[in-house]
Amino acid sequence: MEDLMDMDMSPLRPQNYLFNCELKVDKDYHFKFDNDENEHQLSLSTVSLGAGAKGDLHIVKAEPMNYEGSPIKVTLATLKMSVQSMVSIGGFEITPPLVLWLNCGSGPVHISGQHLVAVEENAESEDEEEEDVKLLSISGKSKGQESFKKQKKSPKTPERPSSVEYIKAKMQASTEKGGSLPKVEAKFINYVKNCFQMTDQEAIQDLWQWWKSLEENSLNNLLKIFRLISFL
Repeated sequence: MEDLMDMDMSPLRPQNYLFNCELKVDKDYHFKFDNDENEHQLSLSTVSLGAGAKGDLHIVKAEPMNYEGSPIKVTLATLKMSVQSMVSIGGFEITPPLVLWLNCGSGPVHISGQHLVAVEENAESEDEEEEDVKLLSISGKSKGQESFKKQKKSPKTPERPSSVEYIKAKMQASTEKGGSLPKVEAKFINYVKNCFQMTDQEAIQDLWQWWKSLEENSLNNLLKIFRLISFL
């Protein structure tokens, strides 16, 4: 764990993309990314019957992974054209791998939402800055060179690390507004260190355990809702 904490990882830059998939009786959807170092997350918002769907009962199932890394099957939505043709699931967030399929009904069923990607920033901007220094050293006058070097060597005032309670409040407020946090421990540690200037290993572990507990409680509440829906 100490080696993990000392890793010089780049900060994460979130990117959002619109998501939509279609399910049919013979058409499942697989959400997975092999050999991809970026953090991916699917935030589902609506499940609806498409044009041509029959009046039969449609049950949409999802198979994500639990905390132990084992697949778990849950009912995502129960639809019927004459009763309820669309359901809003309000930002149901799942980390890949994930499989979506029709457990009952012939479809088509459309699932929409957002595909969230946390991309690690590279060091291109730093390389460009160093290149500017070299060019100035070659073509600039001595006075300009000395002035620029002094500016480059001026140390930045370090930002004061945030407290654990402050970080928890900011994280919770972000998730309530629809934001997402890294699900992988190493990237969560990097996120805390870069965004909140937190270096205390014990405090970071406390934040990770708190976040896992919060996510588990949220998942349990969603499972209760899905069980209630499945009985309708």
